[in-house]
Amino acid sequence: MTNPAEHRQYVRTDFLAAQHDADSLPGWVFKPVQFSQGPAGLVLNMSDGGLQVLTSATEPLDDARYEVVLLLGRADADTDDEQVSWFNGIVERKWSRPVPRMGILHGMCFVARNSTAEQFLAGHKAALESGQWVRCVLLKVAS
Repeated sequence: MTNPAEHRQYVRTDFLAAQHDADSLPGWVFKPVQFSQGPAGLVLNMSDGGLQVLTSATEPLDDARYEVVLLLGRADADTDDEQVSWFNGIVERKWSRPVPRMGILHGMCFVARNSTAEQFLAGHKAALESGQWVRCVLLKVAS
């Protein structure tokens, strides 16, 4: 059986800072977000209408839909203030697979196109490809 993660309908843009190397992940990537009960994640790449998010192996995603809220900035600053962008969108989890020593990778698609999160990621591809980290938090959505 083939891996569903490899069935792509659109070209994928990888973000260089988030390569599949456990040693390159800073300690603050999966730091809990103070305003939320949802798991923190790291956006690894995007394609037309979708994205892949890496979460901690200790916080598997069980629901089909989530609200993704982008967090722009580092969580290891001297203050505990999280730089929340409020770029968000509703995503549907299509697949999940473990990535050894790193966490769990999730393939997601945006439920409604042109959300603020999708617009931000598409509009800042150059910065993201050159190494800017984009953390996120995944909030449960009522069915």
